[in-house]
Amino acid sequence: MPSILLIERHGEFSNDLKKRYEVTSVPNGKQAASALLDCYFDVVILDSISLRTPGERTARALKQQLNDTPLIHLYPGAKSDAASAADIVLVPPFSARKINNAIARLLTKPDSGGEVLECGPWGLNVERRLLITASGQEVSLTPKLARLLEVFFHHPGETLHRRTLMEKVWQTDYLGDTRTLDVHVRWIRRAIEQDASSPRYLMTVRGVGYRLEAPTLLPQTISLVEFALPQP
Repeated sequence: MPSILLIERHGEFSNDLKKRYEVTSVPNGKQAASALLDCYFDVVILDSISLRTPGERTARALKQQLNDTPLIHLYPGAKSDAASAADIVLVPPFSARKINNAIARLLTKPDSGGEVLECGPWGLNVERRLLITASGQEVSLTPKLARLLEVFFHHPGETLHRRTLMEKVWQTDYLGDTRTLDVHVRWIRRAIEQDASSPRYLMTVRGVGYRLEAPTLLPQTISLVEFALPQP
């Protein structure tokens, strides 16, 4: 079930969203920033209407932290006045159905088969941005998460320097602030580790970077049709 981070204060849409998604609600941008450090969300919704503020500054700050996680901004004024950094801006009047349609549009990926990159017990469909876990579950990924996993899958057993990962995924060698990398690694651990707080596979190499340990050290690509999902 897709996960939603909803920034609201006594909003009217949270109950409807909870029927369809896993919803985490926070009352302000500061708590949203904290939640994003600990958890991965498929979509973030900023309900500026319930917060009684335009929320444009909050939207800009969130987009800087979110990277490629989509943001929906429920804006209290006219759309022509919204200087928002959000991917989708909705202005009143609108219904819960319109919000759900916007979420569905952001979550929809091209329906292509693609190839699955296999590494140990996991599979990665790069085109569809899907991680196939050891139990056969499919986990939807953002573009940056998919790219980071792809880099690890191509270099199992190798220690990858933070600079290398920043260059390959974020196209920068700036190491002044690598918290974004650390957060993405934390999200991956939650998907592949039995206990993300005590990882056995995606290991931290202190002072250097990270290393993915997998039973199979040589990845291979196979077609999605031929890929037999492990049974839970």
